[in-house]
Amino acid sequence: MKRADLYRKNLINKILTEGRQDNNRLNLTLSGGYGTYSEVITLDEIENITENFTTHSSVIEFLNELVGKRIGGVLGEFGFTINESELDLTSTNYYDGYELNLPLIKENYNPIVELFDEIDNQLNPQQTKPNAPNKASNIPITKEPTQRQTPNIPIAAKVEKTQNPKRVDLIIKNVFDDKFLNYEMKTDVGGWKAIKSLSKDGKLMITWESVKEPSIYIECLAFPNDSNKIIVDVKNRKGEVLLNTFFEIYRIPTHEVIAEKFFRKTLFSLLKKYIDTSVIQIDPFNKNFVFWKTDNPNFSYSFSTPNKNKIILDLISFISTAKKPILDDFFEANNLKHKQGYLQTLLDSAEAAGIFRFKREGNEILILRGPNYKAFLEGKVRRVVSA
Repeated sequence: MKRADLYRKNLINKILTEGRQDNNRLNLTLSGGYGTYSEVITLDEIENITENFTTHSSVIEFLNELVGKRIGGVLGEFGFTINESELDLTSTNYYDGYELNLPLIKENYNPIVELFDEIDNQLNPQQTKPNAPNKASNIPITKEPTQRQTPNIPIAAKVEKTQNPKRVDLIIKNVFDDKFLNYEMKTDVGGWKAIKSLSKDGKLMITWESVKEPSIYIECLAFPNDSNKIIVDVKNRKGEVLLNTFFEIYRIPTHEVIAEKFFRKTLFSLLKKYIDTSVIQIDPFNKNFVFWKTDNPNFSYSFSTPNKNKIILDLISFISTAKKPILDDFFEANNLKHKQGYLQTLLDSAEAAGIFRFKREGNEILILRGPNYKAFLEGKVRRVVSA
C-alpha cells in the first residue's frame, strides 16, 4: 500500500471512530447502509503522478485506476464497496482539478436493527434495556411485540415490516403542515409555492404551484402503498399530466426531527433538481432558455452559472479584445500552455454548448463567439441529457 493510501486509511479511520475530519479535502458521510466518499485531487498532483500525462492516455483513465485499484482497496478494508452503477467520475466543475464523489454501499449492513431501535425509543423508551421482554428487536419481525407498543400495523403487513407506516404518514404530514406549508422553493424557472397538503388514501400529497406561471403545478405523493417512492406529476390547470417521474427514498423518516431534515435536505433538493433539468424544458418555461445536448460522458460541464466559469469568461474577453483571437495566444498570455491538453475537454464542451466556435486558418486555430455566447452571459444556457 502506497504512502498516500495509508494516509487515506488513517483519515477514514478517524472519521469513523472519532468523528474527526483532519483534512478538508477528504470526507466520508454515511446514512444507514449508504454513504459518499469525497476527495479533491488537483491537476498539479495528477500531472506529477502521471509524469505530465505520459503514463496515462487521459485524466479519466488515471481517475479510473486511482478509484478502482487504490481508493477502492482502502474503502474495502472498512467494509465499503463503491456503487459502480451510480459512479460518475466526470461530474466536477473544477477546471484546475477534480472532486471525486464516490457512492458507497456498506457490506452486510442490516437496517432492521437500526429501525427497531428507533421504534423502541419512540414508542416505549423505558423498555429499551437489553433484557426487556417487550423490546422490539427481541421479537421476530413477523410477530407483534405487544398490541400497546405497535397498535397500528395490520397483521397482513407485518412480514418484514420494520416501521409503522400509519405513524410515518402522520408524522410527515404534521411536520410539513407545521414547518413548510406556504414554503417557496427557488428554482431556475422562478419560485414554487406549496399551496396545499392533502391526505390521499392516508398518504401526504403536496401541491406546488409555479409563482411565475400559475397554470403549471406539481403534485408529490409520498410513499404510496407503503413504498419508498415519491411520485411526482407535473400538470396544467386542465389536470393533464405533462411530465411524471418518481424519487426513491433510502431513509424514510420515522421521527419529527428526521422528517424535517428529510424535507429540507432530500425532497426539496430532488424536486429542485428535477425542475431545473426536466420541467424547465416544457412550455412556457423553455422559452426563456437555450438548451444543448450531448451524449459524451467526458462533457461534465453545464455552463448554467457564468460566474463559476472564469476561464470561459476570460476567453470571451480575449475574443473581444484580440486583433486576431488565436487560441495558442490565449494559452500563452494566461500561462496555461501546460494545461492545454487538460482544458481541451472544457473547450469541446463549450463548443457543443454553442458558446464558442473554432476556425482553422493555415496552422492557426481561431476561437470565435458561438451562437449561444450571449445566452451564456445572461445565465440562460442549460444542458440536458439526450434521451
